[in-house]
Amino acid sequence: MVNISILGGGSMAEALTAGWVRSGKVPSGNILASNRSNDLRLKELEETYGIKTSRSPEKIYDHGDIFILACKPKDWQKALAPFKNFLNPDTPLVSVMAGVTINSMEDFFPETQVPVMRTIPNTSAVVNASMTPYAAGKWVTADQKTSINHLFQLVGDTAEVPEQSMDAMTALTGTGPAYIYYLMESMELAAEEIGIDKKLARHLVSQTLLGAGLRVQENDLSPSILYQQIMSPGGTTEAGFKVLKEQGMQDIMINCIHRAFERSKELGGSETNALAFNKNHL
Repeated sequence: MVNISILGGGSMAEALTAGWVRSGKVPSGNILASNRSNDLRLKELEETYGIKTSRSPEKIYDHGDIFILACKPKDWQKALAPFKNFLNPDTPLVSVMAGVTINSMEDFFPETQVPVMRTIPNTSAVVNASMTPYAAGKWVTADQKTSINHLFQLVGDTAEVPEQSMDAMTALTGTGPAYIYYLMESMELAAEEIGIDKKLARHLVSQTLLGAGLRVQENDLSPSILYQQIMSPGGTTEAGFKVLKEQGMQDIMINCIHRAFERSKELGGSETNALAFNKNHL
């Protein structure tokens, strides 16, 4: 099984680590994590998942067959700088960051044809249920793409998409779980207000959303048809729907996704040009 070096110790890095270990297909010792300066965080990841940690560029490089770039978008060049003389065509670089383009990362290694893949997993990787769109750069071989795709399938489902769609994927599936959790929180609060025990409400809401998602996945009917099937004239669902429509719930969600999409593009557009970074750090 492949050895993985993760540059970053945040929530996405942890979600992938947890999912890979939980899958039983990636031994914990095959994962090495690093971050910029938080020793306590590295110790926590080590103790929780049994993985390795280090800040030595040599050790990180020697360990990893695949490099996962999981730092904040504004920090990616600094995170990669120690590896400029290490990464090569045999060591794929896989980004899980929002906004940063494949071309920017390829340009960071002007003398080397480093294979770059851009992925957008989500934190449902923890329970092996992520949705991970991905796009491959020009130096990625067919075997490398297959290997990386398989790795992310261990933590959920995958879909290859054109890179120009990746900002949209970030807005829809990368950030999507947060909006679902917000909806769930609202439903749980309402449940408590109408007299349902808090613990029971959590179970009821989570199973209801799970069932709805599975039903959408397992037939060809649109969500619109499915919710109309539940409504009967003058019934309880229709009464609730009137409130959602009056308050513009669907427009709010659409605007939410649009804003996340724009922010992903902003993160890419505001990054320091990789060639300029190289010039300034020669």
